[in-house]
Amino acid sequence: MQEINWFCKRLVKSVVKKMLNRADEDIEQEIYIRLWQKYPTYREQDKFGAWVRVVAENYCKDYLKSKSRKLLAATIGEEESDLERLAADGDPERTWLAQCRRRLILKAVDELPKEMRQAVTLVEFDGLTYDEAARKLGINPGTLKSRLFNAKRKLHDKLAYLEL
Repeated sequence: MQEINWFCKRLVKSVVKKMLNRADEDIEQEIYIRLWQKYPTYREQDKFGAWVRVVAENYCKDYLKSKSRKLLAATIGEEESDLERLAADGDPERTWLAQCRRRLILKAVDELPKEMRQAVTLVEFDGLTYDEAARKLGINPGTLKSRLFNAKRKLHDKLAYLEL
């Protein structure tokens, strides 16, 4: 039993390091919890190591997706987004994918109606406060917030296939 425990720890640690490009004990602990929760789904005829690897990889994928969504929401207009920096940990494929996503996002912003595009550009890209952006556009701050809300909803609908 001790060798299974050691094998499982080593396998989980290697999956986390491979998929996240760093060691992360918190993620490993979450994977152990997930393994414990999913153990009833394990079938004896399956190889235990393969099952552990699949559960660990799926957890890491879910973690990266949720992290990407949060980063995208926070940094949609930065010159080099946190999403690209996260992806640029030496993995050229991840870097390329992040750059492609960024181009698709910018293209989607460019295709917004003029009023929405202006609101997004001033607040998200130029970093103006709602009051500053509203003054610059000559509109009420409530109108600006409404335009931003509608623009973000359109962008979310249009870019949902990216699964960020």
